[in-house]
Amino acid sequence: MGKSLQKRRLGRVVGDVGLDLVKEARRARPRVMDPEDPEGLHDFRVALRRLRVWLQAYRQQPGIRVPKSLRRDLRDLARATNAARDGEVMLAWLETIQPQLSVRERHAAGWWQQRLEAQVAEAYTEAHEAIESRFPELEQRLIAQLEAIRDGDSDRKASGKKKRAKGRGGGPPRFGEASAQVLDALRERLEAEVAAVGSVEDAESLHRPRITGKRIRYLLRPWRRVSADCHQAERAMKDFQDAFGVLHDDLVREAAMHSAALEQGRQELDARLTQAAQGQAGRATAPAHLRGFMDLLSAHRTRLLRHYDDAMGAGGVANIDALSVHLNRAAEAMRQ
Repeated sequence: MGKSLQKRRLGRVVGDVGLDLVKEARRARPRVMDPEDPEGLHDFRVALRRLRVWLQAYRQQPGIRVPKSLRRDLRDLARATNAARDGEVMLAWLETIQPQLSVRERHAAGWWQQRLEAQVAEAYTEAHEAIESRFPELEQRLIAQLEAIRDGDSDRKASGKKKRAKGRGGGPPRFGEASAQVLDALRERLEAEVAAVGSVEDAESLHRPRITGKRIRYLLRPWRRVSADCHQAERAMKDFQDAFGVLHDDLVREAAMHSAALEQGRQELDARLTQAAQGQAGRATAPAHLRGFMDLLSAHRTRLLRHYDDAMGAGGVANIDALSVHLNRAAEAMRQ
């Protein structure tokens, strides 16, 4: 009978899970530009994000060496896909609200959608070029480093120096203890971030708990089938992250909608001023889609405030004490 997850060697688990995530990214890569597969880019990004979070969680532990250049290149590739995915999500949202829109809202949304479609097509091309030009070489470096971590040789692999022998008791903690240490630190960070949450206008304070919540969920994933306490903690974290995730999406959409309205108005005003400079008569009226964008923003703010209340309520801030209990129990289970 094999060792329990708690007692397994840290480097072995970190390396194996990391290699699995690299494989997930590799499998998603050819699907990115498949028009019949709308989830290809999403799955590629999720694999990269989970890998980044996974390595970040354990890289301070003895024997888990991840060169800064490797972490930076992984981050940069993920960022190169942001615009394509963000625009894709925005277009999907516009499609879902179309039946609910008034005529003037539909006209404003139509102008925005047409502009977004062109932007997303360009962003997809750029993302695909970044993936195809960077991922193959990055994948090989990741595999080499993760195999070294798995085999207990990451220090030598990262530095090129011969590994030094350690005395008894000088090795890294087992996977369970290391995971519990990381979870304790993340729980304390989450509690502090929740205590600092501000109004709906303070987007940064609302963003931080969502990111920490995501890191905690990814940390708990390997433990879901090992411990009932970890499974319950992961489910509670999902509810928390979902509440803050919906709110985050609202905040991003509101800012994007505001920018789109400004851009549409600027383009129209610029055209009118150019006509006036050329001696053509024109009317000094508001931009054509101003009222439509104003109505869209007003309706969206109502939804945003409702989701803010949800994040502040039982699904989020108001439940932080119960959530902390779940996370403490999960850490105890990891240490058993």
